[in-house]
Amino acid sequence: MKLITSPAKLMNINHSTEFLKLSVPKFIEEAKFIQSYLKEKSPKYLAELMKISQKLSDENWQRNQNWKTNPKSSESAAAMFAFTGEVYRGLNAKTLDKNAVDYLQKNYRILSGLYGLLKPSDEIMPYRLEMGRNFKFDKYKNLYEFWTEKITAQLNSELKKDEIVLNLASTEYAKSIDRKKLNAKIIDFEFYELKSGKPKTIVIYTKHARGLIVRFCAETQAKTLNDVKAFNYENYLIDEKLSTDNKLVFTR
Repeated sequence: MKLITSPAKLMNINHSTEFLKLSVPKFIEEAKFIQSYLKEKSPKYLAELMKISQKLSDENWQRNQNWKTNPKSSESAAAMFAFTGEVYRGLNAKTLDKNAVDYLQKNYRILSGLYGLLKPSDEIMPYRLEMGRNFKFDKYKNLYEFWTEKITAQLNSELKKDEIVLNLASTEYAKSIDRKKLNAKIIDFEFYELKSGKPKTIVIYTKHARGLIVRFCAETQAKTLNDVKAFNYENYLIDEKLSTDNKLVFTR
């Protein structure tokens, strides 16, 4: 079983763990190639591309100037610990034990606009480059055109026969996987809050729940879809009526 999530815009390289030995991202040369174009872009361009403030664009312009393939330990962190957005607050990796971290190193992958596909242990530097932004570089119209074939092939190389993929990524990032060419069944997820008996989607809770699922699978060493259906953190329960063969729906 493979679990897939999006990265996060928020990052913190001060987090670390004794349970993981840092590794080099599979697509580090591809990241270097993308960065060679990103580095040339002005703060004004970054602000317009990513719809961010001048302060954030200045910060990310500086990140692009400082980026390198072999960073110092003070400049980088393992991917699973570097991202700190809502998904990663749900995962709360720094409180996991060794067995849970080992499980995630084997089964968990993070999609990235810059790095493509990351293992938990992959060493990364702070960056900002969302997959869905209209970033044109070299002969590529966007990052999907650059990454989709590479990411899909890499996942296929890691998948065993009859393994399933739990898609806990956002729509923006999930589009970087070619479902038709992926040699696995993909299971999607939805999370609802019950308001007056009616299911309602609240984005921040959905992001948090995605991280909770990853944590639950790690802590319970989940191997089958039935194992995943037992997810019950923070009052979520499977809704069998709303769920389908390709989608699990949890409500609370």
